[in-house]
Amino acid sequence: MAVIDLNEGRAEGWPAITEVLQALLVDALLSDARRIVLLDPDFTHWPLSDAAVLDAMLAWGRRGGRRLEMAAPHWQACARRHPKLLIWRKSFDHWLDIREFDPQDVGPDWPTALLAVQGGVSLRVLELEDGRARWSRQGADRRASLELFDAIAQRSSPGWPLTTLGI
Repeated sequence: MAVIDLNEGRAEGWPAITEVLQALLVDALLSDARRIVLLDPDFTHWPLSDAAVLDAMLAWGRRGGRRLEMAAPHWQACARRHPKLLIWRKSFDHWLDIREFDPQDVGPDWPTALLAVQGGVSLRVLELEDGRARWSRQGADRRASLELFDAIAQRSSPGWPLTTLGI
């Protein structure tokens, strides 16, 4: 595993981006951040079933007053790809705000993937197919990412219900 500069950098290819996402997520979850936002078409490349990420999410959420907000156009692929997240979520769903949106409602300029931490880092996937991403801790990048996420969240609705009610 390469040493990753958590302050800023670029990653090429999905294996490298996934490694960076894991490092940045764990770092953010170990920080005092009260709000972390994640946006992706389906979250299949994210390390959301990684034991280190789930352990950090548990410790982060137990400190109280924390919110992990996630938005995607659909959640089927995430549910299939991350069964450990689904199991974890059954106990800790109250820390999560999971949203679903129609890409047509938010326009063509929504980022392919985004991680933004209040008071921390911002990562954007610039090219989804082959994977290119950049991240930084600059306040302007973080504010722009949080504003973009908030604009999309305003046009979204609750998504990926934890349970399905039946008759």
